[in-house]
Amino acid sequence: MHEIIMIEPSISLETIGRIYKMISEIKCFENSRINVIEILPGGITNNNYKVTIDDATYAVRIAGVGTIEYINRPAEKHNAQVMADMGISALIINYDETTGNQVCKYIEDSKTLHGEDFQEENYLSMAAHVFRNYHDGNKEFISDFKPLTEIDSYVSLLAEKKYAFYEGAEIMEEKVEKIRELFKNNPPPSVPCHNDPLPVNWLDDKKNFYLIDWEYAGMNDPMFDLAALSIEAELSSEREHFLLQQYFSGEPTEKQLGSLMINKFLCDVLWAYWSILQIAMGKPKEYYWEYGLNRFNRAYALIHDGSLDRAIHANQ
Repeated sequence: MHEIIMIEPSISLETIGRIYKMISEIKCFENSRINVIEILPGGITNNNYKVTIDDATYAVRIAGVGTIEYINRPAEKHNAQVMADMGISALIINYDETTGNQVCKYIEDSKTLHGEDFQEENYLSMAAHVFRNYHDGNKEFISDFKPLTEIDSYVSLLAEKKYAFYEGAEIMEEKVEKIRELFKNNPPPSVPCHNDPLPVNWLDDKKNFYLIDWEYAGMNDPMFDLAALSIEAELSSEREHFLLQQYFSGEPTEKQLGSLMINKFLCDVLWAYWSILQIAMGKPKEYYWEYGLNRFNRAYALIHDGSLDRAIHANQ
């Protein structure tokens, strides 16, 4: 390897060394030269960089410490490859399933979306089309992502680490059990899902609309993807309804509306537990506590206004 020409000043020497070592160990980059390293936006769990090697640019992900405890990396490798083959995600150059470190082809001239972009009907329509494409694509992921199972896993990990959840969670836990009973009697469909389609995971290069970062991907209720996007993009009820109309190519039924509401509740409960787990694993409490508390409070709001009970009733 030769001298690095340009590095974003905020990148630490330790990180530069890790990227340098990572690239040097990938066979297709033998005798190649790193020219530029820049920080990519997003990345709550991991750290992402735009790295120019010779005359090509790549997205390099350094997996977060401890993520191997709760992320199935071999499954991510398979699932992300399925999506890359469909043209929905970026081309994978190298994936280390023991660490979660990854190198993908960088999608040139692309716009990383943010919440405000999804206030536009064209992006909601495009997202609905992408969702429908892989939900109905007759593909299989080799892992499951069931929110109730994931919640149980996070609860167990927190118990092992002797770390308490937010005070006053008993009513929320009762509703989780009510949903568990509902799903036992009326199992939701199970299709390939992204499960974390927050706005910054969408890229628009004016030719294709991409959904990247498949580390939480697995077979799940398709409505979880729509619920997650609605929450993360802070969609109004009108925009949320438009998303559903585009997804179903018509007016959603009461049952479908209820399914969305149930999945919005589960989404917030899940990531509230995930947030406390991050703190238990040494991440900054000042960020993750507030992030999880917002999730926790939003889940509780669906209980207090009766929305969740109505949604459960509509799906019985």
